[in-house]
Amino acid sequence: MQGLLGNQAIRQRLGRLAATDRLHPCLLFEGPPGIGKAETARWLAQSANCTSPLGKPCGQCWSCRQIVQGTHPDVIVVGLDPERTAPIISVRQARALTASLRLRPYQARRRFVIIDPADAMGPGAANALLKTFEEPPDATGFVLVSESAARLLPTVRSRSQRVRFAPLSTEELATFLRSREVEASPLLLALAQGCPGRALTLVEGELAAWQQARDAFLAALDEPIEARLKFAEKLVKGDRAKWTARVGLMLDALSRLVVDALGHAAGAEAPRMHVDRPKLVSTWGDRLGPEGLRRVGLAIRRAEDDLAAYVNGRLVIDTLLASLMGELGRRP
Repeated sequence: MQGLLGNQAIRQRLGRLAATDRLHPCLLFEGPPGIGKAETARWLAQSANCTSPLGKPCGQCWSCRQIVQGTHPDVIVVGLDPERTAPIISVRQARALTASLRLRPYQARRRFVIIDPADAMGPGAANALLKTFEEPPDATGFVLVSESAARLLPTVRSRSQRVRFAPLSTEELATFLRSREVEASPLLLALAQGCPGRALTLVEGELAAWQQARDAFLAALDEPIEARLKFAEKLVKGDRAKWTARVGLMLDALSRLVVDALGHAAGAEAPRMHVDRPKLVSTWGDRLGPEGLRRVGLAIRRAEDDLAAYVNGRLVIDTLLASLMGELGRRP
C-alpha cells in the first residue's frame, strides 16, 4: 500500500500503543495530502483488531480483510456529506454518528471512527462531537485526518493527540515511482513534495492539467483587457463544482511559482518546482523582488480564501489578474 511508505517510526509507535491498549482516544493525523494518513488510520485499525497470533496486521484474517475492503462494521469512515453541495461534514452526520456509537461494537476489540477530511467539520459538527472526542464510548477511538491542524477548532485540537506525518525523501519517492514503472522526472518529484499519493495523482493526468492551467493564466496576463475578461469568464463558467478543481490547480501552480521566484531572488541556482520554466522563474524573481513576490503571494492566498468562502468566481479571477498585472507592470 503506497501510503505506508516512510514514517516507519510513527507506525511502530502506534503499533506498540495499540498492542498494549494505550492509544489516545482521539488521534489527529496531520500532514500533506497523499502522504498516507488515511491509509495509516486503516492500518492502525487492522493492527488493533487482527486475530492472527503472528505479526499484526496479518492482512489475511477476517478482520484485516474486511477493513481493507471497507466493510468492517466497527471501522466507521465519515467523509463529506453527500446530501450537501458544499464540501462539509455536517451537523446531521455528527448527530447520526453519536447515535450509532451508543451501540456496542459488533465484534472489534477496538472500534475506530476515521473522520476524513476532519478539516471539513464546521463549527456545528465539531461542537456536536466534542464530548464524544473527549469521552468516547468503551472500546472506541477516533482518528481525525487533516492537512493542517490549524484548520480545526482549538477545542478539537485540545482534545486530540497530534501525530505529524513527514514527506518522503526524494530518493525514497523516486524508488517508489520506479517500482511502479513510472519515470521519476525532476518536475514530478518536485511537485509531489515527498507524497506518494500525490505523485500517482500527478502521473494519472493532474501534472499535465497543472501545467496547462498555469500556462493559460500566464498567457492571459499578456492579453488585452477584453481577452482577459473572456478568459476569466470561461474559466469559472457553469457548475462551481466542475471548475473548482481546475482553478485550484492554477492557484497552486502560481503559489509554487512565487516560491521558486523567491528562491531565485535569494540566489538559488535552479527552480525547485517549475523546473520546466526556468526563464519564467528568473523573470518573476528579477522583476518583482522579495517584496513584490510577497504581495503576489498574498493576492493568491486571498483568491484561495475568497473561493473557499464562495465569493463569485469571476470576481475573484478578475481581481487576481489585475493584481498580478499591476505588480508585473504590464498594460492595464
